[in-house]
Amino acid sequence: MPLDNLVCGLLETAINQLQQLDSTAVYKRKVLDGIVIAVMLKELNKPLYFVISKQHIDVLARYEGQTDCFIRLNISALKELHNNHQLTALIKSERLEVEGDIQLAQKFAQLLMAMEIDWEELLSSKVGDVLAHKLCYHVKQCRQGLSQQQQKIEQQCAEFISEELRLAPGPLQVAYFCEQVSELEKQCALLETRMTQCLCKIEQYGIAND
Repeated sequence: MPLDNLVCGLLETAINQLQQLDSTAVYKRKVLDGIVIAVMLKELNKPLYFVISKQHIDVLARYEGQTDCFIRLNISALKELHNNHQLTALIKSERLEVEGDIQLAQKFAQLLMAMEIDWEELLSSKVGDVLAHKLCYHVKQCRQGLSQQQQKIEQQCAEFISEELRLAPGPLQVAYFCEQVSELEKQCALLETRMTQCLCKIEQYGIAND
């Protein structure tokens, strides 16, 4: 079996199994019934084709027909793709390119990236309610801890770049610059007013002399 077909088969199986656990998947697939979407990670430069029906999603390495939407994106943009508010920023930063209806891209991202799965309920049938609750609680705590650490690291990096390396202005410098710009705008407006008044007086003086 060619490697492409093997990868597509594994990905298709994983997606459809997760779809069975998602309480909203049936409705989301119904909205995209008959839609074909191509997705290409820029780092791999090889598209995969997702053929969506009411029952399941087919993943193909090749597709001879016309796609309804072609999505090119960086791997780093995957975690942000389901957030509709981030799409504009991703496009502006060139981490995401969409050919076709961007609403289809949004709905497709919601279908795959925003699954509503009750993991605690699924685990409870395997290990019991108490242990399932403890496991999900600890996983949630770990995720929150990692998120806080990530924010802390990002803040420290920003401070290091602005304060130590001086590669970017600090908050106070930005505020001071904005104040200077506002003051300059006021002075320009005042100067424009004075020039207008002077021109009016010159015109009036010229008319009076005539």
